[in-house]
Amino acid sequence: MLVVAVGFPVGVVAREKEIPPALLPLVKSFEAYARDLDRLDGVLKVASPETPAAEPTAELLERLRPPKPGDLPAKTEAVAVAQRLRLDLQQVIAVAVQNDPVLQQQVAEVQEQQGWLKSVRGRLYPILGLNLGGSYTQQKVGNVAWQGNESLYGVDSAFYVPTGGWERAQTNVGEGFALLRLDYELLSFERNAALAEVKAELDASEQRYGNRLRQLQLNVSEAYYQLQLADQLRRIRQVVVDNDTVIYDQVVAMKIAGLVPRVDLLRAEAMLQQSRFRLEQADALRLSQQRRLSNLVNAPFQITLEASEAVRLQPPWPLDLQQTIVRGFQDNPQLEALQSARTALLRQADRRAAELLPRLGLFATGGYLAAQTTAPLVDLQGCCKGPAYIPGLNGESGEWAAGVMLNWRLFDAGITSGAVAASRAAAERTLQAEATERNAIRQRLETAYYDHRAALSQIIASNASFRAAREAYRDSRARFEFGLADYTDLADTIRSLTTAMEQQAEAMTLANVSYAQLLRELLPVPTTLDAPVSLPITLSAAQD
Repeated sequence: MLVVAVGFPVGVVAREKEIPPALLPLVKSFEAYARDLDRLDGVLKVASPETPAAEPTAELLERLRPPKPGDLPAKTEAVAVAQRLRLDLQQVIAVAVQNDPVLQQQVAEVQEQQGWLKSVRGRLYPILGLNLGGSYTQQKVGNVAWQGNESLYGVDSAFYVPTGGWERAQTNVGEGFALLRLDYELLSFERNAALAEVKAELDASEQRYGNRLRQLQLNVSEAYYQLQLADQLRRIRQVVVDNDTVIYDQVVAMKIAGLVPRVDLLRAEAMLQQSRFRLEQADALRLSQQRRLSNLVNAPFQITLEASEAVRLQPPWPLDLQQTIVRGFQDNPQLEALQSARTALLRQADRRAAELLPRLGLFATGGYLAAQTTAPLVDLQGCCKGPAYIPGLNGESGEWAAGVMLNWRLFDAGITSGAVAASRAAAERTLQAEATERNAIRQRLETAYYDHRAALSQIIASNASFRAAREAYRDSRARFEFGLADYTDLADTIRSLTTAMEQQAEAMTLANVSYAQLLRELLPVPTTLDAPVSLPITLSAAQD
């Protein structure tokens, strides 16, 4: 009876009335099996390498503007995903360049150093200042003659002051002044060293900006490739669930027809439930990777990014290991940032040492003072026949001065020498950090290079394994249907096929991730804020 059932071609299935009722579910499972094989063949199809990446539009970038740095959602609606956008890798990188808060910190650091450079350059020019002010003063003065002048003047004299005579006066003064001062530093060794120090610090901050662009390209690429892998695993496991469902239905039909033992039915059900379990894992991984990518590029709270393309293998790395290492050391922002930082520390030491050297400058001042003095109360006792004072007085004065000023610190008890020693020690520390970073760069390049070569070999092996497992699956499935194999053989073949499919996707992802890690150390990036940012995902022929 089994031979008759499996002998029906798919095109003859329409004659269901000619098939025994007990075998009808079995024939229908064959149709589902045929459809499932088509899905199995298409699940690993990848995008064409020649497919051009979509350019990020201004509308898209505006739509994905990041939340404000201080925004903290207080309502659940604010963080509920309301929209999903499918982007390719190049678009996601463009969004990350626009939104990345760490990159914005580097931008602010460059702008900060630009401000300091402008400040130090201002010392090359004269400084002009204006002082304006006004005040009001009230003063009371009293004097007592502890010895009179009767030996000099007679009692009738207007200048006679007896012993114990006194006088009190209250004076009120209101004044206003204006002063203009010009200072010009002619010679300053400290100023020149400070200018060199700030220039080196600016260069270091620009190199750190360029290094962040490289790191951002790597972080986004890794997250995108992992999302593509999660999508691929989900597709594979969905097909496996569908396939196991077909097999389970087929085993049920065969069990009803009395063609297989109960243990095969139990094994088929267990396999189906395990496949569903792995599918749930793949769903969770895919959702997690989507949010990881969305959070990495600082997307709006209510938007989740998805990969718009399937896993696509990047071209093989175009350089050998030695060329890669040498190129990795050239124009590397990580190393150049440390070199500039060391230069800045050495210039800082020069600046501090120059504080002991003389400074020569010119100065010129000019001002005007106007004051009004009043003495409304003058009380005399013991002298004078009448008051002899001026009740009110207006006064004014003008002055100017010009000259040369020399400042020279001759002794500071080791303050300067200690600061100089500290700066030079910091420069030596930075030099050793540069050596450490150089070795780390080489190690990263070598590890990524070996991983990339291994991944390419793994892809070849996984492709061969998939083809063999697929044919083994076909044969095992047919043998099982004809009663020539039990369900254990079929389950083992399905497991082997699933493993080969997942290994193929994982090997392609590893190859792409290792490619991105190599590119991270060689990617040309701008180091000035006004230069356009372009972060390709492959090493172009012009860069080889």
